[in-house]
Amino acid sequence: MENVLDLLVKIQSFDDDVETAADRLSQIPQEIAQLERQINVREEELKNSEARIQELKKNYKLKELEIADNETKIEKLNTQTFAVKTNEEYRAILNEVEYLKKCNREIEDAMISIMEEEEKLKTSINQIRTEIQDFIARNRAKIAELEQESESMKEKKAEARINFDNNFAKLPNDVKELYLRIAKSRGKAVCLISDNTCQGCYANLTHQFLNELKKRNRILVCDNCGRILIYEDSEK
Repeated sequence: MENVLDLLVKIQSFDDDVETAADRLSQIPQEIAQLERQINVREEELKNSEARIQELKKNYKLKELEIADNETKIEKLNTQTFAVKTNEEYRAILNEVEYLKKCNREIEDAMISIMEEEEKLKTSINQIRTEIQDFIARNRAKIAELEQESESMKEKKAEARINFDNNFAKLPNDVKELYLRIAKSRGKAVCLISDNTCQGCYANLTHQFLNELKKRNRILVCDNCGRILIYEDSEK
């Protein structure tokens, strides 16, 4: 029976390795997706900064066209002053000219603001681009590491599964059925004893039950959680 108990400990260890690898494999795609989302955000940030510069250039040219259009209108109005017949018409033309000049002054102020924003962006865009490119490179490296880890976890999981199957096949059929039944309901089928407690549910064990476990002559389960309990000598 001692051989069976020792075998159960090994089998549970391989089972744990399979589960640990499976858990990690389920986490890695989420971590990669998170890093890719961060990359997309930073790429979009750089794209928006560059697009803003182009938008400012376009707006500046439109303002230039507005001023040129107003200058043409002013020139026409000035020409019309020679043909007016009344003071009222003359004042109306002068008011219109003054309004257009005021519009041009406001447009020029807007153009100055555009130039200032564009210069500010131009000054910082290279630094922004460098920072974002470095950030992306670091995240790409992390993704490559995670992908490599994923492959390693797949190999570890496969190896642990083979070891589990090979050792599980050595168990008596009744012990196999017991193990699978407990594992199905409890996840972990075999637990060692530590400080006189079950390491599955942390229930305290009676001295009588602990003494029975120390004999290692039969399979015993925890009265509280139903897992197989195994006592191992600390020196062993």
